[in-house]
Amino acid sequence: MESLKVLVVDDEPNIRDLLSASLRFAGHQVLTSPNGTDAIAKIIDTQPDIVLLDVMMPGMDGYEVCRRLKANPDTADIPVLFLSGRTAAEDERIGLEIGAEDYLAKPVNPAVML
Repeated sequence: MESLKVLVVDDEPNIRDLLSASLRFAGHQVLTSPNGTDAIAKIIDTQPDIVLLDVMMPGMDGYEVCRRLKANPDTADIPVLFLSGRTAAEDERIGLEIGAEDYLAKPVNPAVML
């Protein structure tokens, strides 16, 4: 598998650390962000290959981050993978409709995520 530049966006430091460690162990370059506003700036600046994005965050939630990314021609093609404790079919439907590639339920199994 080729090495990817991955941005992990989650307001929980423990989750960011766990996902980052798993991704680094698999040979990927990892960037992290604690919130949606910071994530958008990092995505524009670094152009990651994929974004792992929490849905529930204070301030700007993951759905809004994804909407903004998909509306920007410079970031619209960057794949987004939602990670969320919200596991209702409606939540997943919303995430996929606004442009996410997939929607994984927390707690995320690192092997499945990879």
